[in-house]
Amino acid sequence: MNWGTKIIIGLALFMVFIIAMATKMFFTSGEDELVDEDYYEKGLVYDRDYDLQKNAELDSVVPQFLAEKAGLTITFKSPANYKLSCQRPSDIKLDRLSKGTTGTGNQVFIPANVLTSGPWNLRLEFAIGGKEYLVQREIVMP
Repeated sequence: MNWGTKIIIGLALFMVFIIAMATKMFFTSGEDELVDEDYYEKGLVYDRDYDLQKNAELDSVVPQFLAEKAGLTITFKSPANYKLSCQRPSDIKLDRLSKGTTGTGNQVFIPANVLTSGPWNLRLEFAIGGKEYLVQREIVMP
């Protein structure tokens, strides 16, 4: 076999490899769980969310987040009604949504069995004195 035949065989094998990998990728890829299903609707309300976040900073009502082994404690400046969305980037099945009012000491406690260890994206919508606010955080539970 001369060197020209070896080059043709090498190129043919490379093309078969590329086609096999593309076919494998095409048929084995599932849904992308890291993309929100309603991303378009969220894009439409981006200005509202931005304004609510700025209001929280300007009014100095941003709550404190404390992640410990026992769980997550959120401490507000004053009593509030809240809606907390906890999203796990790696597993949509672990996502949680909770609503309510602050308890004693203007705190909300989420136990560790609800928020397993690892990274979490938190979206906290809350109202104090009839004014709405929004805070988003990325935390890592121990």
